[in-house]
Amino acid sequence: MRITLITLIWLLAINQTFAAAKATIKDHYVRSIADYSRDIKARDPSEEKIDHGRLLKEWQDWILANPIIVNYLNTLMVHTSRQDFALIVPSSYSVKYVQSIGSFHATVSHLAAQIRVAFGDARKDLNRVHAGMENVPRELKSMVVFIKHAPFELLMMSFPDSFNDIERLVNDSLGALNKPEKVFQQVLNLLTEIDYLLNNTNNSILAWQVHDIRIQWTYLTELIIELGKRAQVTINSFLLQFNWILAEFIRPDMVLSDSNRNFMLSLLLPKIVEIDQTSDVLGCITKAYTEISSLYSDEEMNGYGHLLQLPTEEQRKLYLKKFQRDLVPQVIQNARLALHYHTQYLRRDRNRRKDYEKFLSETSPTDLINVLG
Repeated sequence: MRITLITLIWLLAINQTFAAAKATIKDHYVRSIADYSRDIKARDPSEEKIDHGRLLKEWQDWILANPIIVNYLNTLMVHTSRQDFALIVPSSYSVKYVQSIGSFHATVSHLAAQIRVAFGDARKDLNRVHAGMENVPRELKSMVVFIKHAPFELLMMSFPDSFNDIERLVNDSLGALNKPEKVFQQVLNLLTEIDYLLNNTNNSILAWQVHDIRIQWTYLTELIIELGKRAQVTINSFLLQFNWILAEFIRPDMVLSDSNRNFMLSLLLPKIVEIDQTSDVLGCITKAYTEISSLYSDEEMNGYGHLLQLPTEEQRKLYLKKFQRDLVPQVIQNARLALHYHTQYLRRDRNRRKDYEKFLSETSPTDLINVLG
Protein backbone atom coordinates (compact mmCIF):
# COMPACT_ATOMS: atom_id res chain seq x y z
CA MET A 1 0.00 0.00 0.00
CA ARG A 2 1.35 3.43 -0.90
CA ILE A 3 2.04 5.58 2.14
CA THR A 4 0.36 8.95 1.61
CA LEU A 5 1.45 12.32 2.95
CA ILE A 6 -1.55 12.42 5.31
CA THR A 7 -0.66 9.01 6.74
CA LEU A 8 2.89 10.10 7.40
CA ILE A 9 1.83 13.23 9.24
CA TRP A 10 -0.69 11.19 11.25
CA LEU A 11 2.11 8.83 12.33
CA LEU A 12 4.13 11.79 13.52
CA ALA A 13 1.18 13.31 15.38
CA ILE A 14 0.35 10.15 17.40
CA ASN A 15 3.88 9.16 18.34
CA GLN A 16 6.71 11.69 18.61
CA THR A 17 9.20 8.88 19.24
CA PHE A 18 8.90 7.63 15.68
CA ALA A 19 12.05 9.35 14.50
CA ALA A 20 12.05 7.42 11.27
CA ALA A 21 8.54 8.60 10.46
CA LYS A 22 9.55 12.16 11.22
CA ALA A 23 12.57 11.89 8.96
CA THR A 24 10.44 10.36 6.22
CA ILE A 25 7.95 13.21 6.43
CA LYS A 26 10.70 15.80 6.18
CA ASP A 27 12.26 13.94 3.27
CA HIS A 28 8.87 13.94 1.56
CA TYR A 29 8.56 17.69 1.98
CA VAL A 30 12.11 18.32 0.89
CA ARG A 31 11.44 16.36 -2.29
CA SER A 32 8.08 18.08 -2.77
CA ILE A 33 9.50 21.55 -2.33
CA ALA A 34 12.46 20.75 -4.60
CA ASP A 35 10.10 19.44 -7.28
CA TYR A 36 7.87 22.47 -6.87
CA SER A 37 10.81 24.87 -7.13
CA ARG A 38 11.84 23.25 -10.39
CA ASP A 39 8.26 23.54 -11.59
CA ILE A 40 8.21 27.24 -10.73
CA LYS A 41 11.39 27.87 -12.71
CA ALA A 42 10.02 25.93 -15.65
CA ARG A 43 6.82 27.98 -15.68
CA ASP A 44 8.26 31.36 -14.76
CA PRO A 45 11.70 32.19 -16.17
CA SER A 46 11.74 35.48 -14.26
CA GLU A 47 11.62 33.71 -10.90
CA GLU A 48 14.85 34.02 -8.93
CA LYS A 49 16.19 33.69 -5.43
CA ILE A 50 16.02 36.93 -3.52
CA ASP A 51 19.52 38.39 -3.69
CA HIS A 52 20.00 41.99 -2.59
CA GLY A 53 23.75 42.02 -3.23
CA ARG A 54 23.89 44.57 -6.05
CA LEU A 55 21.19 46.79 -4.59
CA LEU A 56 22.80 46.87 -1.14
CA LYS A 57 26.19 47.56 -2.66
CA GLU A 58 25.13 50.36 -5.02
CA TRP A 59 22.08 52.14 -3.61
CA GLN A 60 23.96 54.67 -1.48
CA ASP A 61 25.88 55.84 -4.56
CA TRP A 62 22.82 55.74 -6.81
CA ILE A 63 20.69 57.81 -4.44
CA LEU A 64 23.29 60.60 -4.32
CA ALA A 65 22.52 61.24 -7.99
CA ASN A 66 19.38 63.05 -6.80
CA PRO A 67 21.08 66.21 -5.42
CA ILE A 68 23.87 65.99 -8.01
CA ILE A 69 21.36 66.10 -10.87
CA VAL A 70 19.66 69.18 -9.44
CA ASN A 71 23.01 70.94 -9.07
CA TYR A 72 24.11 70.02 -12.59
CA LEU A 73 20.75 71.01 -14.07
CA ASN A 74 20.89 74.42 -12.39
CA THR A 75 24.39 74.90 -13.78
CA LEU A 76 23.20 73.86 -17.25
CA MET A 77 20.39 76.44 -17.13
CA VAL A 78 22.86 79.19 -16.21
CA HIS A 79 25.08 78.33 -19.21
CA THR A 80 22.04 78.04 -21.48
CA SER A 81 20.89 81.57 -20.56
CA ARG A 82 23.85 83.04 -22.46
CA GLN A 83 22.67 82.33 -26.01
CA ASP A 84 20.00 80.29 -27.73
CA PHE A 85 20.73 78.10 -30.77
CA ALA A 86 19.17 75.35 -32.86
CA LEU A 87 20.16 71.73 -32.47
CA ILE A 88 21.64 70.13 -35.59
CA VAL A 89 19.98 66.87 -36.61
CA PRO A 90 21.98 64.46 -38.80
CA SER A 91 20.18 63.59 -42.03
CA SER A 92 20.03 59.90 -41.10
CA TYR A 93 18.52 60.52 -37.64
CA SER A 94 14.84 60.77 -36.71
CA VAL A 95 14.10 62.89 -33.64
CA LYS A 96 11.87 61.09 -31.12
CA TYR A 97 11.95 62.94 -27.80
CA VAL A 98 13.17 66.55 -28.21
CA GLN A 99 10.19 68.82 -28.86
CA SER A 100 11.94 72.04 -29.92
CA ILE A 101 14.88 71.35 -32.23
CA GLY A 102 15.02 75.04 -33.18
CA SER A 103 15.69 76.22 -29.61
CA PHE A 104 18.11 74.72 -27.11
CA HIS A 105 16.72 77.17 -24.56
CA ALA A 106 13.25 75.65 -24.99
CA THR A 107 14.73 72.13 -24.92
CA VAL A 108 16.42 72.71 -21.55
CA SER A 109 13.25 74.31 -20.20
CA HIS A 110 11.31 71.19 -21.23
CA LEU A 111 13.99 68.93 -19.70
CA ALA A 112 13.88 70.84 -16.39
CA ALA A 113 10.09 70.57 -16.29
CA GLN A 114 10.21 66.81 -16.95
CA ILE A 115 12.82 66.26 -14.24
CA ARG A 116 10.83 68.37 -11.78
CA VAL A 117 7.70 66.29 -12.40
CA ALA A 118 9.67 63.01 -12.24
CA PHE A 119 11.25 63.94 -8.90
CA GLY A 120 7.99 65.15 -7.37
CA ASP A 121 5.98 62.08 -8.41
CA ALA A 122 8.78 59.68 -7.41
CA ARG A 123 8.92 61.20 -3.94
CA LYS A 124 5.19 60.58 -3.47
CA ASP A 125 5.30 57.07 -4.94
CA LEU A 126 8.35 55.97 -2.95
CA ASN A 127 6.90 57.41 0.23
CA ARG A 128 3.87 55.21 -0.43
CA VAL A 129 6.19 52.20 -0.74
CA HIS A 130 7.93 53.07 2.52
CA ALA A 131 4.61 53.44 4.36
CA GLY A 132 3.47 50.02 3.12
CA MET A 133 6.72 48.23 3.88
CA GLU A 134 6.67 49.45 7.48
CA ASN A 135 3.60 47.26 8.06
CA VAL A 136 5.07 44.00 6.69
CA PRO A 137 6.91 42.81 9.87
CA ARG A 138 3.76 43.27 11.94
CA GLU A 139 1.69 41.34 9.39
CA LEU A 140 4.25 38.53 9.27
CA LYS A 141 4.29 38.14 13.05
CA SER A 142 0.51 38.22 13.19
CA MET A 143 0.45 35.47 10.58
CA VAL A 144 2.90 33.37 12.62
CA VAL A 145 0.76 33.73 15.76
CA PHE A 146 -2.37 32.85 13.81
CA ILE A 147 -0.80 29.74 12.26
CA LYS A 148 0.65 28.53 15.55
CA HIS A 149 -2.30 29.12 17.87
CA ALA A 150 -5.58 29.56 15.98
CA PRO A 151 -8.06 26.65 16.09
CA PHE A 152 -7.91 24.57 12.94
CA GLU A 153 -11.52 25.41 12.07
CA LEU A 154 -10.67 29.12 12.22
CA LEU A 155 -7.64 28.57 10.01
CA MET A 156 -9.81 26.79 7.46
CA MET A 157 -12.37 29.59 7.51
CA SER A 158 -9.69 32.29 7.18
CA PHE A 159 -7.43 30.73 4.55
CA PRO A 160 -6.46 32.16 2.14
CA ASP A 161 -8.24 35.54 2.49
CA SER A 162 -6.81 36.49 5.88
CA PHE A 163 -3.29 35.73 4.66
CA ASN A 164 -3.44 38.17 1.74
CA ASP A 165 -2.54 41.39 3.57
CA ILE A 166 1.18 41.04 2.82
CA GLU A 167 0.43 40.22 -0.80
CA ARG A 168 -1.65 43.39 -1.05
CA LEU A 169 1.09 45.51 0.55
CA VAL A 170 3.76 44.23 -1.83
CA ASN A 171 1.46 44.46 -4.86
CA ASP A 172 0.71 48.07 -3.94
CA SER A 173 4.44 48.78 -3.68
CA LEU A 174 5.09 47.17 -7.05
CA GLY A 175 2.39 49.33 -8.60
CA ALA A 176 3.87 52.42 -6.97
CA LEU A 177 7.33 51.55 -8.34
CA ASN A 178 6.13 50.86 -11.89
CA LYS A 179 5.09 54.48 -12.43
CA PRO A 180 8.42 56.20 -11.63
CA GLU A 181 10.31 53.52 -13.56
CA LYS A 182 8.42 54.46 -16.73
CA VAL A 183 8.77 58.21 -16.12
CA PHE A 184 12.49 57.96 -15.32
CA GLN A 185 13.06 55.94 -18.48
CA GLN A 186 11.28 58.61 -20.53
CA VAL A 187 13.50 61.34 -19.07
CA LEU A 188 16.55 59.16 -19.73
CA ASN A 189 15.48 58.81 -23.37
CA LEU A 190 15.17 62.60 -23.63
CA LEU A 191 18.59 63.15 -22.05
CA THR A 192 20.19 60.55 -24.31
CA GLU A 193 18.81 62.24 -27.42
CA ILE A 194 19.89 65.74 -26.28
CA ASP A 195 23.33 64.34 -25.49
CA TYR A 196 23.55 62.83 -28.97
CA LEU A 197 22.40 65.98 -30.77
CA LEU A 198 24.79 68.22 -28.83
CA ASN A 199 27.70 66.21 -30.17
CA ASN A 200 27.02 67.90 -33.51
CA THR A 201 27.55 71.38 -32.06
CA ASN A 202 30.68 73.26 -31.01
CA ASN A 203 29.46 73.95 -27.48
CA SER A 204 31.51 71.52 -25.43
CA ILE A 205 30.51 73.02 -22.06
CA LEU A 206 26.83 72.35 -22.64
CA ALA A 207 27.60 68.92 -24.08
CA TRP A 208 29.58 67.98 -20.97
CA GLN A 209 26.83 69.26 -18.68
CA VAL A 210 24.10 67.23 -20.40
CA HIS A 211 26.33 64.16 -20.54
CA ASP A 212 27.00 64.36 -16.79
CA ILE A 213 23.30 64.75 -16.04
CA ARG A 214 22.54 61.72 -18.21
CA ILE A 215 25.07 59.60 -16.31
CA GLN A 216 23.59 60.58 -12.95
CA TRP A 217 20.06 60.03 -14.21
CA THR A 218 21.07 56.54 -15.32
CA TYR A 219 22.05 55.77 -11.72
CA LEU A 220 18.65 56.87 -10.41
CA THR A 221 16.88 54.86 -13.09
CA GLU A 222 18.90 51.80 -12.09
CA LEU A 223 17.84 52.35 -8.49
CA ILE A 224 14.15 52.45 -9.38
CA ILE A 225 14.47 49.36 -11.61
CA GLU A 226 16.23 47.37 -8.87
CA LEU A 227 13.60 48.32 -6.30
CA GLY A 228 10.90 47.09 -8.68
CA LYS A 229 12.74 43.81 -9.17
CA ARG A 230 12.91 43.25 -5.40
CA ALA A 231 9.16 43.84 -5.07
CA GLN A 232 8.41 41.46 -7.95
CA VAL A 233 10.60 38.67 -6.56
CA THR A 234 8.90 39.05 -3.18
CA ILE A 235 5.50 38.64 -4.81
CA ASN A 236 6.72 35.49 -6.57
CA SER A 237 8.14 34.13 -3.33
CA PHE A 238 4.96 34.82 -1.42
CA LEU A 239 2.45 33.63 -3.99
CA LEU A 240 4.27 30.65 -5.48
CA GLN A 241 6.15 29.26 -2.49
CA PHE A 242 4.82 30.68 0.77
CA ASN A 243 1.17 30.09 -0.11
CA TRP A 244 1.97 26.65 -1.51
CA ILE A 245 3.36 25.50 1.84
CA LEU A 246 0.30 26.86 3.64
CA ALA A 247 -2.05 25.12 1.20
CA GLU A 248 -0.33 21.77 1.85
CA PHE A 249 -1.23 21.94 5.54
CA ILE A 250 -4.42 23.99 5.81
CA ARG A 251 -6.80 21.47 4.20
CA PRO A 252 -10.08 19.85 5.27
CA ASP A 253 -8.47 16.38 5.42
CA MET A 254 -5.62 17.58 7.65
CA VAL A 255 -5.33 17.40 11.45
CA LEU A 256 -2.90 20.01 12.75
CA SER A 257 -1.18 18.88 15.91
CA ASP A 258 1.32 21.18 17.64
CA SER A 259 4.19 19.25 16.10
CA ASN A 260 2.69 19.64 12.62
CA ARG A 261 2.21 23.37 13.16
CA ASN A 262 5.81 23.71 14.28
CA PHE A 263 6.99 21.71 11.28
CA MET A 264 4.96 23.92 8.95
CA LEU A 265 6.43 27.05 10.55
CA SER A 266 9.94 25.61 10.20
CA LEU A 267 9.29 25.30 6.46
CA LEU A 268 7.84 28.80 6.31
CA LEU A 269 10.57 30.47 8.36
CA PRO A 270 13.12 30.95 5.52
CA LYS A 271 10.44 32.60 3.36
CA ILE A 272 9.27 34.74 6.29
CA VAL A 273 12.83 35.97 6.81
CA GLU A 274 13.27 36.67 3.07
CA ILE A 275 10.02 38.61 2.86
CA ASP A 276 10.90 40.59 5.98
CA GLN A 277 14.37 41.30 4.62
CA THR A 278 13.08 42.47 1.25
CA SER A 279 10.45 44.72 2.78
CA ASP A 280 13.17 46.18 5.01
CA VAL A 281 15.42 46.87 2.02
CA LEU A 282 12.59 48.55 0.11
CA GLY A 283 11.47 50.52 3.15
CA CYS A 284 14.98 51.65 4.07
CA ILE A 285 15.90 52.91 0.60
CA THR A 286 12.56 54.54 -0.18
CA LYS A 287 12.61 56.34 3.19
CA ALA A 288 16.10 57.68 2.48
CA TYR A 289 15.07 58.78 -1.03
CA THR A 290 11.92 60.47 0.25
CA GLU A 291 13.83 62.36 2.93
CA ILE A 292 16.57 63.51 0.56
CA SER A 293 14.00 64.61 -2.00
CA SER A 294 11.87 66.42 0.58
CA LEU A 295 14.76 68.23 2.24
CA TYR A 296 16.70 69.20 -0.85
CA SER A 297 15.59 68.35 -4.37
CA ASP A 298 12.05 69.77 -4.28
CA GLU A 299 13.18 73.09 -2.83
CA GLU A 300 16.11 73.44 -5.20
CA MET A 301 14.09 72.52 -8.29
CA ASN A 302 11.32 74.97 -7.47
CA GLY A 303 13.63 77.81 -6.47
CA TYR A 304 15.73 78.27 -9.59
CA GLY A 305 13.35 78.30 -12.54
CA HIS A 306 14.52 81.82 -13.41
CA LEU A 307 18.07 80.71 -14.24
CA LEU A 308 17.26 80.42 -17.95
CA GLN A 309 16.45 84.15 -17.95
CA LEU A 310 19.61 85.54 -16.32
CA PRO A 311 20.41 88.81 -18.17
CA THR A 312 24.03 89.53 -17.18
CA GLU A 313 27.32 87.67 -17.06
CA GLU A 314 27.92 88.91 -13.52
CA GLN A 315 24.76 87.14 -12.29
CA ARG A 316 25.75 83.98 -14.11
CA LYS A 317 29.16 83.92 -12.45
CA LEU A 318 27.62 84.40 -9.00
CA TYR A 319 25.24 81.47 -9.49
CA LEU A 320 27.91 79.21 -11.00
CA LYS A 321 30.16 79.85 -7.99
CA LYS A 322 27.29 79.16 -5.63
CA PHE A 323 26.41 75.84 -7.25
CA GLN A 324 30.06 74.79 -7.35
CA ARG A 325 30.48 75.71 -3.68
CA ASP A 326 27.27 73.99 -2.56
CA LEU A 327 27.73 70.66 -4.34
CA VAL A 328 30.23 68.91 -2.06
CA PRO A 329 28.52 69.83 1.26
CA GLN A 330 25.16 68.73 -0.16
CA VAL A 331 26.52 65.39 -1.33
CA ILE A 332 28.27 64.79 2.00
CA GLN A 333 25.11 65.58 3.97
CA ASN A 334 23.03 63.18 1.90
CA ALA A 335 25.74 60.51 1.94
CA ARG A 336 25.65 60.60 5.74
CA LEU A 337 21.87 60.25 5.68
CA ALA A 338 22.06 57.25 3.33
CA LEU A 339 24.81 55.66 5.45
CA HIS A 340 22.67 56.13 8.58
CA TYR A 341 19.76 54.18 7.07
CA HIS A 342 22.08 51.56 5.59
CA THR A 343 23.76 50.98 8.96
CA GLN A 344 20.38 50.63 10.66
CA TYR A 345 19.34 48.05 8.07
CA LEU A 346 22.54 46.01 8.53
CA ARG A 347 22.03 46.02 12.29
CA ARG A 348 18.50 44.67 11.91
CA ASP A 349 19.53 42.14 9.30
CA ARG A 350 22.31 40.71 11.43
CA ASN A 351 19.84 39.15 13.87
CA ARG A 352 16.77 38.89 11.64
CA ARG A 353 16.44 35.09 11.65
CA LYS A 354 17.33 34.78 15.35
CA ASP A 355 14.71 37.40 16.19
CA TYR A 356 12.01 35.41 14.37
CA GLU A 357 13.15 32.16 15.98
CA LYS A 358 12.97 33.86 19.38
CA PHE A 359 9.52 35.21 18.57
CA LEU A 360 8.35 31.74 17.53
CA SER A 361 9.60 30.19 20.76
CA GLU A 362 8.08 32.86 23.00
CA THR A 363 4.68 33.44 21.40
CA SER A 364 1.71 32.04 23.34
CA PRO A 365 -2.03 31.52 22.79
CA THR A 366 -2.70 34.82 24.55
CA ASP A 367 -0.99 36.61 21.65
CA LEU A 368 -3.79 35.32 19.41
CA ILE A 369 -6.25 37.58 21.24
CA ASN A 370 -4.28 40.64 20.18
CA VAL A 371 -4.17 39.42 16.58
CA LEU A 372 -7.90 38.72 16.44
CA GLY A 373 -8.74 41.87 18.38
